Parts: sequence; C-alpha cells; structure tokens
Amino acid sequence: MNATSLILAMTAARRFIDTAEAVRQKAKDDKMVFKETAACRQASMDLSRTLSELRGIL
Repeated sequence: MNATSLILAMTAARRFIDTAEAVRQKAKDDKMVFKETAACRQASMDLSRTLSELRGIL
C-alpha cells in the first residue's frame, strides 16, 4: 500500500468515525438501547486507535 492509498483510507475511516459519532449521539437522544450506543462508541474508539497507529507509520 503506498502513501496515497493509505491517506485515502485514513480519510475514509475518519468520515466513518464522524458518522458513527453522529449516529451514537442520535441514538442517545432517542434513548436507544445502551448496548447499541456502546458498540458504536467502541467501534469508533478502535478505529481512532488504528488511525493513530497508522499516522505513526507515515
């Protein structure tokens, strides 16, 4: 994977994180089941951690 592909992947992942956070907030506002919002938060944190590690590689 070259640097350009990696940057594009990181950008797409960041968009996913932003969307996941918006969904989590809406779920919280709508009093959605806690485990669904917790799963969304965990996925977002895992992806953020992975992106942070990838930035270290660049």
